[in-house]
Amino acid sequence: MDIYEGIFECAPDAMLVVGGDGIIAKANQTAERMFGYERGALAGASVESLIPRRFTSRHVQHRSEYFSEPRTRPMGEGLDLFGLRNDGTEFPVDIMLSPMKTESGPVILCVARDCTDRKRAESLILESLREKEVLIKEIHHRVKNNLAVMSSLFYLQSTYTHDEPTIEILRESQDRVRSMALVHESLYQSGNFSAVNFADYAVNLSEQLIGAYTMPTGRIKLISNVESVQLNMELAVPCGLILNEIVTNALKHAFPHGYPGEIQLNLRTLDTGDIELCVIDNGVGITDMFDPDASPTLGLRLIRLLARQIDGDFRMSARLPGTEVCLKVPALHG
Repeated sequence: MDIYEGIFECAPDAMLVVGGDGIIAKANQTAERMFGYERGALAGASVESLIPRRFTSRHVQHRSEYFSEPRTRPMGEGLDLFGLRNDGTEFPVDIMLSPMKTESGPVILCVARDCTDRKRAESLILESLREKEVLIKEIHHRVKNNLAVMSSLFYLQSTYTHDEPTIEILRESQDRVRSMALVHESLYQSGNFSAVNFADYAVNLSEQLIGAYTMPTGRIKLISNVESVQLNMELAVPCGLILNEIVTNALKHAFPHGYPGEIQLNLRTLDTGDIELCVIDNGVGITDMFDPDASPTLGLRLIRLLARQIDGDFRMSARLPGTEVCLKVPALHG
């Protein structure tokens, strides 16, 4: 036995030499053991005898097409392939085809590998992933429900006092908790537990806040100009809280005495890859002397702290009319 014959016979994968007529010219011992045949029994048999019957007619056509344009490639790319043992049992296989030229004409070298163990392992991994997805989904659902309960408790507590500053504090706390709950609700509903579609989230949160502060008049109109932006959980929560504070400030201060107005919500990805979120109102605006970095109010302090947490750039500027507030988040964090 020469070295090439030895390599063929001792290969750990099944190896078959098949002619253009589909007849097996040669099979190594691994192939015969894999398919359950006696030594030498496969030579002269049809290669279709090693394939489940439901695939044989299609295989004859594929084999003919392959011989007309032979090339080295995996067989059945993207498909699940099965071999048929001598006792009639089936098993999953990976197959590689290589064309060869011999003195008696062109043949195909088929290399087959039993992938039963790999498929079993993949099945276990997929089952484990499904279980984890169900668990993560349930966690988001429960966190959202718990936050909703907290929001309701703030509301109930506010009904037990007539002190306006206290009611305002409880209301703002309720809004902040609701903005966090909405992140978990978005994750739960989307089925994507790694990222939030922040465009949908931002519009939804802004609409809820405007509805809560302007009912039943609906005097403030929301204009949204948002691009689809995916944010991970670590970024979506602080950005949601920042957006909550910006919109709430506009609703509280930009339109005094029940004046009507508009709030424009812009969300886009810049050419640098940074994410920019802007809220623009056409209200009474801020004075030139106003310094948001020096403001002692809890809302602006919270915005500054959260912006630093995500390495964001926060700015507030006067417009004619109104105010523009923007948050820019570095591409690294998006």
